[in-house]
Amino acid sequence: MDHLYEIKIKEIWAFMKTQDSLFWLINLYLFLEYVRPLTIYPAIDVIPFTRIILILTLLIFLLRGNVTLVKNPLNSLLILYFLVILLSSMLALSPSTAFGNITDFMAWMIIYFLIINIVNSENRFFIFMFSFFLYSFKMSQFSLRNWVADGFRFMKIGSGGGVGWFNNSGEFGIQMVIFFSLSLYFFWALKDYWPLSKKVGVLLFPSSALISTVSSSSRGALLGLGGVLLVVILKSKHKFKGLLFICFASLTVLIFLPDQQIARFQTAGVDATSMNRIHLWRAGLDLIDRYPVLGVGYRNWLVALEKYHPDTIQQVCHNIFIECASELGCSGLIVFLLMIIFTFINNAQTRKLTSQGPTKNKFLFYMAHGLDGALVGYLVSGFFVTVLYYPFFWINLAMTVSLREAARKWSISLTTDTPTSVNRKISHIKRLG
Repeated sequence: MDHLYEIKIKEIWAFMKTQDSLFWLINLYLFLEYVRPLTIYPAIDVIPFTRIILILTLLIFLLRGNVTLVKNPLNSLLILYFLVILLSSMLALSPSTAFGNITDFMAWMIIYFLIINIVNSENRFFIFMFSFFLYSFKMSQFSLRNWVADGFRFMKIGSGGGVGWFNNSGEFGIQMVIFFSLSLYFFWALKDYWPLSKKVGVLLFPSSALISTVSSSSRGALLGLGGVLLVVILKSKHKFKGLLFICFASLTVLIFLPDQQIARFQTAGVDATSMNRIHLWRAGLDLIDRYPVLGVGYRNWLVALEKYHPDTIQQVCHNIFIECASELGCSGLIVFLLMIIFTFINNAQTRKLTSQGPTKNKFLFYMAHGLDGALVGYLVSGFFVTVLYYPFFWINLAMTVSLREAARKWSISLTTDTPTSVNRKISHIKRLG
């Protein structure tokens, strides 16, 4: 793993050449989903490449009958959530609307199970995560270029992250919050492997994510960033250093934060945008009261709003919890909350597995912290944005289980390694501190 951790292109390519088609395909899927080259260049968008790659990956995976499936309680919870969606769709106000959109969630289920069973080792997780950083960095530098070109002025619609899932300011801001948490802990985990030039290069990841969160002009994203910073200081063993880092990050935000954005926070709760969302939340609570068990139906929010609250502005509800509870009832909300809880449990188990015995795997250990921070950032931001069925939660879920599996295998390897290899690992880890 040392050569991969050192981010040597030659070694990374040498590793990739040894991997099977499934690992190549799942990485190609990640590239197509996050970079969206087909949308950027319409001339090559002649067939649905992303769906074809996903289906091809699934078919190859199913045809390999000797694959040992990764076991995790989150697998059962995800299937249970899907069953709630099915029941809710059958009893929906508009079953045709529900079943017309059900393939969207089925795609996230397939992606989840493919990722956890393909990205199932430490080196594969490293490559997958680093690719995620590169694609997120592409978004952040695209956003920064737009913001610089506009003179760092307040942009009501935000600087944007390019086409696809993250074009809207709120969604792009959430992606930057997640990117910030994961890349920050990535840097802390592996900085001892790099010379100064690479340290500066990798620091561009969290730095660009921090500034891009500001450029997104999303209040929810900035609150999510605050949630990540709170996680950082609560998890830090060196509270003073953690506090200094938060002060530095906060000062950076304040320096770049336009006056109009500050004014938006000062009017939060009383401005037109806030009042519209409050009305929508009240409508959502009323729908939950009317349909407490299975909700109004999967993807039936607008159908229910038109039926029961025609005078309310016809928009999405801008809250992932109200979205879940109103469409899937308390049944769906309970399963969703359980998935959140078990995500934190998985990450805690990863840290326990990678800190036992005479050695400690800093990469896996710190990435579990990063995934915790990413989830907190998503949940805080998601309280103000309708992003339940965007990639954020489901990809984080898959990464969490993949990391847990990588930690399990690493822990087992300590008991099966020869004394010489164990001593070599111990010596190397002591060198890294």
